[in-house]
Amino acid sequence: MSGKIPQDFIDELLTRVDIVEVIDRRVPLKKAGRDFTARCPFHDERTPSFTVSPTKQFYHCFGCGANGSAIGFLMNFAHLEFRDAVEELAMSAGLDMPTGEHLSPQNQDAPHLLQLVADANRWFKEQLRQHADAAEAIAYLKNRGITGEMAARFEIGFAPDGWENLTATAAGQPERLALLLKAGLVANRDKGGHYDRFRSRIIFPIHDSRGRVIAFGGRILGEGEPKYLN
Repeated sequence: MSGKIPQDFIDELLTRVDIVEVIDRRVPLKKAGRDFTARCPFHDERTPSFTVSPTKQFYHCFGCGANGSAIGFLMNFAHLEFRDAVEELAMSAGLDMPTGEHLSPQNQDAPHLLQLVADANRWFKEQLRQHADAAEAIAYLKNRGITGEMAARFEIGFAPDGWENLTATAAGQPERLALLLKAGLVANRDKGGHYDRFRSRIIFPIHDSRGRVIAFGGRILGEGEPKYLN
């Protein structure tokens, strides 16, 4: 079968499967309040930092940044392509794969937002590799067993300290600035102007069911608050 898988089918599939059951069959989970935890299957660790939320139907590792839906988990854990992961979950849920190629209507800003978020993701990754202040972030990752190869695989990045690093990339571009605001990467100052929301943080991209980056989570370096920012 060729062609794109309709988003409405993916949405239905994700409501039919339980991410806790999908992951627990492969990685033993332990109940921890409303969520479930385990040692991350994607990097070596002694203290469990891998969390699965039954309410959000989402997994996230606060150690290496691996995150996503049940589809994304199968792709990473079993090294499957997107379509193969969807087919495996559909079979377990008793759903027939669609044969059409129709996509649900998209918000007209969606393609621009996706492109902007992808650009921001590249920018964060460049900062981890090149910024003079990235040494602390790299040391933090190494101390948690995250190698450079793993950081590249999970697209981990770095937001340097400073209020207008990312904001400055939209200088003289009001449309880009509007998208940065809409994406939650930049915020409005009370007295006018704008500032970066992510500062002095290790950045973990958050992917949708198709593997596209749609948002970010940031872990503060040092003792600042909040420790985690989404």
